[in-house]
Amino acid sequence: MRTGHKIVLVIAGAAGAVLLAQRLADAHDFWLVPDAFQIADGGVLSVRGQTSSKFPTSESAVTPDRVTEVRVLGANEDVRVTDVTVAGTSMLLRHRPTGAGQRIVAAALAWRSVRASGPGFKRYIELEGNAALAARYERAGMLPKTDSITRRYAKYAKVLVQVGSGGPTAFGRVLGQPAEFIPLSDPARLRAGDTLALRLLYRGRPLAQASVHAGVARAGEAPLDFSFEADAQGIVRVPISQVGLWNVRTLHVVPSDPGTGADWDSHFATLVFSVAGR
Repeated sequence: MRTGHKIVLVIAGAAGAVLLAQRLADAHDFWLVPDAFQIADGGVLSVRGQTSSKFPTSESAVTPDRVTEVRVLGANEDVRVTDVTVAGTSMLLRHRPTGAGQRIVAAALAWRSVRASGPGFKRYIELEGNAALAARYERAGMLPKTDSITRRYAKYAKVLVQVGSGGPTAFGRVLGQPAEFIPLSDPARLRAGDTLALRLLYRGRPLAQASVHAGVARAGEAPLDFSFEADAQGIVRVPISQVGLWNVRTLHVVPSDPGTGADWDSHFATLVFSVAGR
């Protein structure tokens, strides 16, 4: 299972080896992690795009040519960011916002396509932590039975930061990413023992019964990871058990739209926020 990002896979012959190679090629999540969750008004906002299966580290840097958009949004602004570079194993974006208030930093990565084994497609969805979705597709007779299919994947990431002191919040803004988490209360006010409710949207509509995962990185301790299911309104409730750096993530797999040249689309979505002590 994808919970905790630990993968146990018994490989049987060449087919299993191919499945593992495909899994490792595109399975990594993509997170936005700021150097600081609060900066001075007029200061430089520096955010790293991290790509790995172990939050919040990065194993390889997304290159700027793969980034379709980077935006910094306040309560009443939406700025496109063009200062996107590579720093070591991280993508690095920099921006100088002005005016106190909360900001959403968001990035989207372009589609990439891979050829995949039809019979192994169900296993791919299960390994990504969405066994319930794979089971639903199997019951509906939708899973591919051909020897080869084309599967695309795209990734969307968001993080919340504070500029200056006070000012309006922005956490509830809907960006229009194909898949995105919308907090129903301000994550910046969370403390250990609280619960964060989020609505998961797909193409602007609540995504019911979606499998959602959450994790927290804690200084000097092993990370914790949890699994949840969104309700009929696409709402998932995450108990905030620990102080630390948190992420919420999901993968939604759907048949591709006609004319795309692909058979199935995989949408990775993440949200990062920080929980301080009381």
